[in-house]
Amino acid sequence: MEWMFGQLNTMGKAFVALALPLLIESALLIGLALLVVFVLRRRVRAALRCGWIALVLAYLALSPFLLVYPPLTFLPSGNAAFADPTTHQAADHPRASLSRPFTGQSQTTTAGIGEPPHAITWQGGLLLLWLGGVVGMAGVALWRARAACRDVGRSEDANFLMTDILCYCRKRMGIKGKVRLRISEEGTRPAVCGLWRPVIVVPRDLVPQLGSRHLRDVLFHELAHVKRYDLWVNCIQNVVQVVYFYNPFLWIGGAVMRRLRDEAADETVRETVGDADRAYARRLADVRRLAPVPVAANLDLIGIA
Repeated sequence: MEWMFGQLNTMGKAFVALALPLLIESALLIGLALLVVFVLRRRVRAALRCGWIALVLAYLALSPFLLVYPPLTFLPSGNAAFADPTTHQAADHPRASLSRPFTGQSQTTTAGIGEPPHAITWQGGLLLLWLGGVVGMAGVALWRARAACRDVGRSEDANFLMTDILCYCRKRMGIKGKVRLRISEEGTRPAVCGLWRPVIVVPRDLVPQLGSRHLRDVLFHELAHVKRYDLWVNCIQNVVQVVYFYNPFLWIGGAVMRRLRDEAADETVRETVGDADRAYARRLADVRRLAPVPVAANLDLIGIA
């Protein structure tokens, strides 16, 4: 038991030494990224701004691994950055200690002084809270993903006319893979789901109210998400937010990225189909007004926001 407490407290120290700098770093980087996105909102395409936010989030997600296993020792995140120039040994720095192997002894004890730990320190308690939060968030995400798959499974196949419109839109968007179209229950928005076999879902109560032109715009929008691999990006983004659920700045960056991802899909439609900006935006606004209920943020489901 004492050995277990020692391991937990040691890993808790490493976790706190990693989490606190990440919070500060993420606040600065995401704040800078949002400032750049705001300044360049009328000069740079939404796809590039979305990619910029994605790069920042990817760096923040991978930075703990770069600290623990730096690719080169002379990098700022490597152990050599904290070395003592007189002895050429790694200094006792919190980040440098992350790459050291854990031992059964607590780091608070010295040679011949101190006693083995008999309780969990506050750092070990934070580590346990983080593990519990990750398990809880992962459970909720998996439950919502299963709910989305169950809803799609209960949906009905679209009629031949709607299927022909989907084939037309898929050819116009240059998508060679198979994409299915199904009619879902009422009270949702049009959405696309499925990482390997994409399915576009249109709510039953919205189908009679949509004209052929509105339906094509909805299908173009969802097919743009498929073409841009937004389903995979959304899945990875949700996994990252589960691991870093305690970091509010990553949630803010993720929300901005989702909004820019929708704008980038609209840009892809206008560039591919050549539709007028105002007419396309007006028809999508009609769809949003007819289906005001937002779609659930599942791991593999993207709707019209």
